[in-house]
Amino acid sequence: MLTAWGDESGSQPDRDPDTYLIAAALCDEDDVPEVRKTMESLRLTTEKKVHWHGSSSDRRHRRKCLEYLLPNLAEMPCSHITLESRSHLDASDVDILQKFRAQKVITSSLRVNHAVGMVEPALWVADIVCGAVVQSRVGNPTYLAKLSGAVDLRQI
Repeated sequence: MLTAWGDESGSQPDRDPDTYLIAAALCDEDDVPEVRKTMESLRLTTEKKVHWHGSSSDRRHRRKCLEYLLPNLAEMPCSHITLESRSHLDASDVDILQKFRAQKVITSSLRVNHAVGMVEPALWVADIVCGAVVQSRVGNPTYLAKLSGAVDLRQI
C-alpha cells in the first residue's frame, strides 16, 4: 500500500502571483524508514530540517489543494497522507476528509495525519518538490528537470 507525505507552499508573489502549490511524495509503506534515513542524511547540522525556504500558510489555498489531492490519493490506492502540521489548520484538513467521506467521494480507508516538519524527514521530500516547481515557474527549470519522470504536475 502507498503512503503519502504532503507539504504546501506559496510561490514568489512578485514573479508568480496567486500561485499556491501542494505536493504529495508517495512511496510504499515498507520504504518509509529508508526515505527518512536518506532525508536525514541530507540535513545540514545547522538546520532543523531540509527545507526549500520559508513560506506562509493560507487556509483557503490549502483547502482547495486538499480538495483536489485527497480524492486522487484515495484512488491510487493510498492508505494515508501525513501533512506538515500548521496547528491552526490541522482541524480543517480533517474536516475536509470527513466531508468527503460523508459525500462518498472517498472511502473510509484514507487517513490524514499531521507531523511537525522538523521532526518528520519524509515531509521534506514534498517541500523540495514544491520548491523545484516554484523555481521552474519563475524561470529556473534546473531543479524540476532533475525530478522529471518522478513528478506529476496538475493544475487546478
